[in-house]
Amino acid sequence: MTRKEWLIAAIFTFILIVAWVIFDVLHTRAEVEVPQKVQEVIEPINPNFNIQVLETQP
Repeated sequence: MTRKEWLIAAIFTFILIVAWVIFDVLHTRAEVEVPQKVQEVIEPINPNFNIQVLETQP
């Protein structure tokens, strides 16, 4: 490769990296936060079931 081709490849690579960083920052800023009410509703349930309660029911 000639010196000119290396320069073009370096410029293209630099532009690509800058675009990648910009799009990543924009994507990160665009993420939506979950409201507190929804956060409370979607909390996982306790996987430890009370088996004694199930045994006493008919």
